[in-house]
Amino acid sequence: MFDGTRGNRGLRRATQAWFWHSKFHAVSVFTRSRAVWVVVGNAGTLLTALAGTAHYWSRPVSFAGFAVLQLVCLAFQAIALVPVAWPGGTATPRDVRGFSELHQSLTVATVCGSWIFGVLPGLALLTFYDVEAGSPQSAALLVPGTALMLACVAGLITATGVAVKVMAQHRDAPAPPGVSEGVGSGEVAEVDSGGFDSD
Repeated sequence: MFDGTRGNRGLRRATQAWFWHSKFHAVSVFTRSRAVWVVVGNAGTLLTALAGTAHYWSRPVSFAGFAVLQLVCLAFQAIALVPVAWPGGTATPRDVRGFSELHQSLTVATVCGSWIFGVLPGLALLTFYDVEAGSPQSAALLVPGTALMLACVAGLITATGVAVKVMAQHRDAPAPPGVSEGVGSGEVAEVDSGGFDSD
């Protein structure tokens, strides 16, 4: 058994301290970045839908209950928009584009994943077990799923418009000290310090 562990390069790397140090460093850098708000917002949207499903599984869904679910999902999607709307004073248009692409990918994954792996299979199982279409269980799947979908679509539409506006603002902003005005957005001119002669 130990010979197999020593012969496997992946397992051998996992036993080294530097391997786990690099992983913890990457996680630490990510949690201190603004991108973590995208993850928190989408995770909160998904958890809100799951909580709504559990809450209404054995009781009827009211319009007020749907409104509460919708507002909470929208609030979490607003949290996910934080790095797109406020990327930081030193952010470049490339940074804003990166936040926007991260938000788009995670939000699309949230809404598609919840419907493909949650709502639709759940409705199929209820149909298989002859549960009526108007039962609380069917509503408990459809109503939170619809609230999640509407919130994610609203977040995607808002992020597109906000990203264009924020990129334009940062493109028109003066360059930071030490960066030439002729350098492209998000790019820093690389100068070889050995290429100049001092008098």
